[in-house]
Amino acid sequence: MKTNKIVRRLGTFFALAAIAAMLAVPVTAKGKPVVAIIKAEWCSACQKLEPTMMELMKQYGDRLEFVVLDVSNDEKLAEATKTAKKYGLSKFLHENQKNTSTVAVFSGKKVLFQTAQNFDREAYVKAFDEAVAKG
Repeated sequence: MKTNKIVRRLGTFFALAAIAAMLAVPVTAKGKPVVAIIKAEWCSACQKLEPTMMELMKQYGDRLEFVVLDVSNDEKLAEATKTAKKYGLSKFLHENQKNTSTVAVFSGKKVLFQTAQNFDREAYVKAFDEAVAKG
Protein backbone atom coordinates (compact mmCIF):
# COMPACT_ATOMS: atom_id res chain seq x y z
CA MET A 1 0.00 0.00 0.00
CA LYS A 2 2.75 2.42 0.92
CA THR A 3 4.49 1.76 -2.44
CA ASN A 4 1.31 2.61 -4.37
CA LYS A 5 1.02 5.91 -2.50
CA ILE A 6 4.63 6.80 -3.35
CA VAL A 7 4.13 5.86 -7.02
CA ARG A 8 1.00 8.05 -7.21
CA ARG A 9 2.83 10.97 -5.64
CA LEU A 10 5.75 10.57 -8.05
CA GLY A 11 3.33 10.38 -10.97
CA THR A 12 1.65 13.58 -9.83
CA PHE A 13 5.01 15.27 -9.33
CA PHE A 14 6.22 14.38 -12.83
CA ALA A 15 2.93 15.44 -14.40
CA LEU A 16 3.15 18.83 -12.68
CA ALA A 17 6.81 19.17 -13.66
CA ALA A 18 5.92 18.47 -17.30
CA ILE A 19 3.15 21.07 -17.24
CA ALA A 20 5.48 23.64 -15.65
CA ALA A 21 8.10 22.96 -18.31
CA MET A 22 5.55 23.44 -21.09
CA LEU A 23 4.39 26.74 -19.62
CA ALA A 24 7.94 28.03 -19.23
CA VAL A 25 8.79 27.68 -22.92
CA PRO A 26 6.98 29.92 -25.39
CA VAL A 27 4.74 28.05 -27.81
CA THR A 28 5.66 28.76 -31.41
CA ALA A 29 4.41 27.30 -34.60
CA LYS A 30 7.15 25.07 -35.98
CA GLY A 31 9.84 26.92 -34.04
CA LYS A 32 9.09 30.28 -35.65
CA PRO A 33 10.20 33.47 -33.93
CA VAL A 34 7.27 35.37 -32.38
CA VAL A 35 6.33 38.97 -33.13
CA ALA A 36 4.23 40.37 -30.28
CA ILE A 37 2.21 43.51 -30.90
CA ILE A 38 0.52 45.43 -28.07
CA LYS A 39 -2.35 47.51 -29.41
CA ALA A 40 -5.54 49.24 -28.40
CA GLU A 41 -8.47 50.43 -30.49
CA TRP A 42 -8.24 53.93 -29.01
CA CYS A 43 -4.48 54.27 -29.68
CA SER A 44 -3.75 56.67 -32.56
CA ALA A 45 -0.17 55.34 -32.89
CA CYS A 46 -1.58 51.80 -33.21
CA GLN A 47 -3.96 52.95 -35.93
CA LYS A 48 -1.07 54.56 -37.79
CA LEU A 49 1.06 51.41 -37.44
CA GLU A 50 -1.70 48.94 -38.38
CA PRO A 51 -1.42 49.15 -42.22
CA THR A 52 2.33 48.50 -42.05
CA MET A 53 1.88 45.57 -39.66
CA MET A 54 -0.91 44.06 -41.78
CA GLU A 55 1.35 44.22 -44.84
CA LEU A 56 4.28 42.70 -42.94
CA MET A 57 2.05 39.96 -41.51
CA LYS A 58 1.19 38.93 -45.07
CA GLN A 59 4.82 39.14 -46.14
CA TYR A 60 6.28 37.22 -43.15
CA GLY A 61 3.31 35.13 -42.04
CA ASP A 62 4.89 31.87 -43.18
CA ARG A 63 8.17 32.57 -41.33
CA LEU A 64 7.10 34.42 -38.18
CA GLU A 65 4.32 33.87 -35.65
CA PHE A 66 2.41 37.13 -35.11
CA VAL A 67 0.61 37.59 -31.78
CA VAL A 68 -1.61 40.64 -31.32
CA LEU A 69 -2.26 41.54 -27.68
CA ASP A 70 -5.22 43.92 -27.58
CA VAL A 71 -5.45 45.95 -24.36
CA SER A 72 -8.37 48.19 -25.43
CA ASN A 73 -10.54 47.32 -22.42
CA ASP A 74 -10.70 44.88 -19.50
CA GLU A 75 -12.34 42.13 -21.55
CA LYS A 76 -9.76 42.32 -24.33
CA LEU A 77 -6.94 42.56 -21.80
CA ALA A 78 -8.18 39.32 -20.20
CA GLU A 79 -8.07 37.63 -23.62
CA ALA A 80 -4.62 39.11 -24.30
CA THR A 81 -3.42 37.80 -20.94
CA LYS A 82 -4.50 34.26 -21.88
CA THR A 83 -2.82 34.55 -25.27
CA ALA A 84 0.35 35.95 -23.72
CA LYS A 85 0.47 33.04 -21.28
CA LYS A 86 0.07 30.56 -24.14
CA TYR A 87 3.06 32.08 -25.93
CA GLY A 88 5.23 32.60 -22.85
CA LEU A 89 4.79 36.38 -23.10
CA SER A 90 3.10 37.08 -19.76
CA LYS A 91 5.99 39.10 -18.38
CA PHE A 92 6.28 41.09 -21.61
CA LEU A 93 2.56 41.94 -21.57
CA HIS A 94 2.58 42.81 -17.86
CA GLU A 95 5.55 45.16 -18.30
CA ASN A 96 4.22 46.80 -21.49
CA GLN A 97 0.42 46.72 -21.33
CA LYS A 98 0.31 50.50 -20.99
CA ASN A 99 2.80 50.96 -23.85
CA THR A 100 0.47 50.56 -26.79
CA SER A 101 2.00 50.29 -30.26
CA THR A 102 4.86 48.25 -28.80
CA VAL A 103 6.27 45.59 -31.10
CA ALA A 104 8.77 42.98 -29.97
CA VAL A 105 10.41 40.02 -31.69
CA PHE A 106 11.21 36.94 -29.62
CA SER A 107 13.29 33.88 -30.29
CA GLY A 108 12.31 31.59 -27.44
CA LYS A 109 12.41 33.83 -24.37
CA LYS A 110 15.08 36.11 -25.82
CA VAL A 111 13.99 39.56 -27.05
CA LEU A 112 15.68 40.20 -30.39
CA PHE A 113 14.02 43.55 -31.07
CA GLN A 114 11.62 45.86 -29.25
CA THR A 115 10.27 49.27 -30.15
CA ALA A 116 7.27 51.50 -29.50
CA GLN A 117 5.56 54.10 -31.66
CA ASN A 118 7.96 53.27 -34.47
CA PHE A 119 6.53 53.79 -37.95
CA ASP A 120 9.72 52.97 -39.87
CA ARG A 121 8.79 49.97 -42.04
CA GLU A 122 12.44 49.28 -42.84
CA ALA A 123 13.29 48.90 -39.13
CA TYR A 124 10.70 46.12 -38.92
CA VAL A 125 11.88 44.48 -42.15
CA LYS A 126 15.45 44.44 -40.83
CA ALA A 127 14.37 43.04 -37.43
CA PHE A 128 12.10 40.42 -39.00
CA ASP A 129 14.77 39.34 -41.50
CA GLU A 130 17.31 38.96 -38.68
CA ALA A 131 14.82 36.94 -36.60
CA VAL A 132 14.09 34.63 -39.54
CA ALA A 133 17.83 34.14 -40.14
CA LYS A 134 18.38 33.25 -36.46
CA GLY A 135 15.19 31.19 -36.16
